[in-house]
Amino acid sequence: MDGDSIIMIIVMIILTGMSGYFSATETAFSTFNRIRLKNMASNGDKRAENVINLSENYDKIITTVLIGNNIVNITLSTISTVLFMKYFADMGATLSTVIITIIVLIFGEISPKMIASENADSFVLSTCNILKFIIFLFTPLNFIFSSWKSLIRKVFKMQDAASITEEELITFVDEAEEDGGINSNEGDLIRSAIEFNDVNASEILTPRVDVVAIKKGMSMGDIAHVFLDSGYSRLPVYDNDIDDIIGILHEKEFFYANQNMIDSIDSIIQKPVFVSEHIKISNLLQVLKSSKCHMAVVVDEFGGFMGIVTMEDIIEELIGDVWDEHDEVIEEFKTQDDGTCIVSCSADIDDFFDRYEIKTPDDEDMPQTVNGWILMHFGNFPEVGDCFDFENLHIEITKIDSRRIEEIKVTKLEPEPAEVER
Repeated sequence: MDGDSIIMIIVMIILTGMSGYFSATETAFSTFNRIRLKNMASNGDKRAENVINLSENYDKIITTVLIGNNIVNITLSTISTVLFMKYFADMGATLSTVIITIIVLIFGEISPKMIASENADSFVLSTCNILKFIIFLFTPLNFIFSSWKSLIRKVFKMQDAASITEEELITFVDEAEEDGGINSNEGDLIRSAIEFNDVNASEILTPRVDVVAIKKGMSMGDIAHVFLDSGYSRLPVYDNDIDDIIGILHEKEFFYANQNMIDSIDSIIQKPVFVSEHIKISNLLQVLKSSKCHMAVVVDEFGGFMGIVTMEDIIEELIGDVWDEHDEVIEEFKTQDDGTCIVSCSADIDDFFDRYEIKTPDDEDMPQTVNGWILMHFGNFPEVGDCFDFENLHIEITKIDSRRIEEIKVTKLEPEPAEVER
């Protein structure tokens, strides 16, 4: 083998390595952990900062990599063809195509991409400066292809890719939880924060029928009994009827006034904060903070009293139920020894469907509670013992009061055995 052939082989080895480099770079810059490197950059890591800055123009990276990879692979193919034809004559082109294809696939594509995907963060940190230099070298070519890309976008009226959605964020959280990066409690908290702005006041309020309120003109002794019996620290005050809320009374201020022989609550009633049923709880939180109030009165479109929302209700949307020493802990799903389940009808209908792995109907008018869903199903007010089947569930009314259904018993139905063909 003469000296020219040896030089050609050395050049081919170098070109194969460069092909592998460009392939690895493409994979690494598309898979590296951007959040991790942003944290490193914020902590003063200059290499991570360079990577983040460079990745902001991802199109230029991809264009550079594709140009480099194509130049390298075409040059490699040309040199190998010349070399093989020198020794194998007419068979040289065929042998060159087969052998170079295998070499490029193994050493220029598959292996470097696999290694880069497993070590994306360390690879982009180590190659950032090299890539910046290559981008500088290819500036004229990048300009040409960028102009061509802009022309194509205008001709075909292409739109920019949509920004990340809430659903995609939740998917990221699910994947991080599955990979062990965060635990289930952290995942639930992040999901609650992401969905926080989607919740309306009507979805978390204490409904009108459950509100404990004080009528203006009640004696101080009667009001004291209401506070002691309910265990609440704040109570709404109404005038003529429950739709006429005129204020909020704080337990501490009431008992202080009572101790000082004040016989009226008129001077200690706090002005109520009225909000629409459609207000987002993120906005409601700001309203309560700015008004320095812990309770809001929710009204419907006709001005009627729907219920109340407290600061605690809003916080529970983020971190789950918060029980203090005065709260009665309500177990919404109580599994019985026989396998049935007693369900509180105040439970959220989405929680009910999730528990029994039933797809939530895509209906804007779907009630928020199990009670509302059952009433919608019957169309009238049922009685104890009434029952119906839904999906794979048998549902029986077990407890009601004069205004609503309180409890149901849910039994899972066994699937009917398939008929045997004869």
